[in-house]
Amino acid sequence: MLCAGLAGCGLTPGGPEPDIDTTTTGSIAPAATTAATPPQRSVVEAVAPSDWEHIRLTASTFISGAANGEMIDWTNPDTGSNGTLSPVRTAHAEPDGRQCRPFALTVSDVRGIRRYKGDACRAPDGMWQLFEVVPEDSALL
Repeated sequence: MLCAGLAGCGLTPGGPEPDIDTTTTGSIAPAATTAATPPQRSVVEAVAPSDWEHIRLTASTFISGAANGEMIDWTNPDTGSNGTLSPVRTAHAEPDGRQCRPFALTVSDVRGIRRYKGDACRAPDGMWQLFEVVPEDSALL
């Protein structure tokens, strides 16, 4: 009797417990079997939006008249970021009418110095945009 009293809820009156149904119904998602990898940050997300605007404005002001390899400094006083923009080849016409000039870019901010490359393009309406900006290397300088 003493053993039965210590067993508490472990003993079911009337015999053993019926089998438990372990069928998955989909109401609860199964646990992940591998650790989730964090999403990769895009080039745009890796640089402050106001820095991109200062880079675009610098490109629109100076890139068309700059010599290949000439370093053009840019600074964003709001974030403290700065760097250089350097055209690497002469401009070429795209099929859609844009004039594009490849450039090399450095961004120096609180995380370090990073290098990128891309195209600065002037649309027929005169607006400049940055296209196909990609990291030139994966490491901070």
